[in-house]
Amino acid sequence: MGDTFHEGSRGIVRLAWARRLGLPDLSFSDDGGRLLGFRDSSRELIAVELFGQLALSGPTELVNAAADLPDEDLLGGGALLRAAGPGAHALSTAVLGFADDLPLFQPETEPEVSRGNPEAVELETRCPPDDVSSAGIERREHRFTLMHDDAPVACAAYTVREGLLADLGILVAPGFRERGLGTFMVRLVAHEALAEGLLVQVEAQEQNVAALRLADAVGVAPSGRVASVKLRNR
Repeated sequence: MGDTFHEGSRGIVRLAWARRLGLPDLSFSDDGGRLLGFRDSSRELIAVELFGQLALSGPTELVNAAADLPDEDLLGGGALLRAAGPGAHALSTAVLGFADDLPLFQPETEPEVSRGNPEAVELETRCPPDDVSSAGIERREHRFTLMHDDAPVACAAYTVREGLLADLGILVAPGFRERGLGTFMVRLVAHEALAEGLLVQVEAQEQNVAALRLADAVGVAPSGRVASVKLRNR
């Protein structure tokens, strides 16, 4: 991935993730050790590496059980599943990338972009379920759908995390891939988010090669990893 993320923006990313994990605002630091967040009401056990520092958050008993496990085992997800015990599910492992400035490609003709939900929903019906789940368009409230001949062909969307980060997802119809539409839409929506004073975050699932390549193509700098599991009813 290209590097367009400036040093001064690290503090904002760290603040957002500290709040998400239930940690004090200034927990993450350049010379800090492993961080532990105890949230007994949480239905998730999560390990996050930001700029080389790892944090673990979840119910006290489970965090303590995983506190001394190697970083790679936690971020790979297997250690989280074992620590979480029976009933843990929905393992997710992803690369985290961030940007505070991205180049915007100006097309020769003005694209037709809809901000309506029906268009985004229609696009999802045209895509494989795994792609729909990975993109997570339905979880992101700010949706921008590219139309072609009155039909949706690509949608980029973001949700605001902790009032600081715009977490982006992208979905492109199978018949319109490899045309640069995903790159164009991610940059377009990233600029919308940046204009709102947010930093851009891309959480690309490690098995989703297309998402990783897209992040690289638009210049989102990889700066961390995240692994999480959902917990059984406690």
